[in-house]
Amino acid sequence: MQTVMENLTRIGQRLIDQTPLVGVNMGMVTADNQKAQTALGLRDANLTHPVQANTIYDLASLTKLYTAAAYVQLVRQSQFDLDKTIQTVLPQFNHPEITFRQVLQHNSGLPSSVRKTNHLTRDMLLSDLYNRELMSAPGTEIHYSDVGYMLLGEALKVLTGQPLEQAMQQLVFEPLGLHETGYRTPQMPELYALPTERFAPTENVEERGGLLQGTVDDFKANLLGGAAGHAGIFSTLADALKFTHFWLDPEVIALLQANRFDFRTLGWHYWRFGGEDNPSIEQDWLYQTGFTGTIMALNLKTGEGLAVLTNRVFPDRTVYDRWRVDRYQFPQAFFAQ
Repeated sequence: MQTVMENLTRIGQRLIDQTPLVGVNMGMVTADNQKAQTALGLRDANLTHPVQANTIYDLASLTKLYTAAAYVQLVRQSQFDLDKTIQTVLPQFNHPEITFRQVLQHNSGLPSSVRKTNHLTRDMLLSDLYNRELMSAPGTEIHYSDVGYMLLGEALKVLTGQPLEQAMQQLVFEPLGLHETGYRTPQMPELYALPTERFAPTENVEERGGLLQGTVDDFKANLLGGAAGHAGIFSTLADALKFTHFWLDPEVIALLQANRFDFRTLGWHYWRFGGEDNPSIEQDWLYQTGFTGTIMALNLKTGEGLAVLTNRVFPDRTVYDRWRVDRYQFPQAFFAQ
């Protein structure tokens, strides 16, 4: 672990020096719960604001892993069948054939996002969510889908009879001991009450009042009140490592491997290499990324997990194309041991 962390630290410092990042908080955890972590750089552009061990980050699409974990918990409690159709829980959804398993695997045929329109409202978003046209027949192709995971979040509300925040608290945050993880909404008063300074800022968005700090970056999650199945969760590195450790449980790993579809499983993406035309898939290496600059990865060969938290969109997203390439240096170094 020490050698890998040294390599990860060099990568993080180089990206800070080259300016895609202002700072990074990252660490590793083993199946027997040994941990190593480091904090580099700054929270923002102020030299007096170093990254702290307890800095809280917007996890962006890593939220999908937490949503997947909620369904894994339901399955483990023998309370849920993943082959149930979405429409049996959300009757307003207009595709009766799509199952929860397909949505979790990103092979439901649902598109990536809702339609982009000016002045989008919550009601418009939900209407579009339930009525999107499919890109392919369910169960045939992979299309990474925010829409699907938003539906999973809406379904959790119905399945538990609670707001999404409480459903996730009951199924994931509390059982895993994640005390500084959640949605920053009034439904989660402890996180909501924390000072803004605890949070790494993301983007400066004029139409949303300026710099986003402690406010969800994703516009769709924001329209849904800050809590959604695809984005919206905030966390510290310590909690992120606890969460990553959850996925190293043999019973959970068995569920992941049993639910693989091509290069996808429940929430996770299998590592691929060898070119886009005919890539090879490493079935023991999994990862997921978030738009704000967050990464989680699992090495099932070594029984280790990785969490990398950054706010690479600070102060704006103009370096995104560069980051799309740079970010893979972290899981590559993690897997190459």
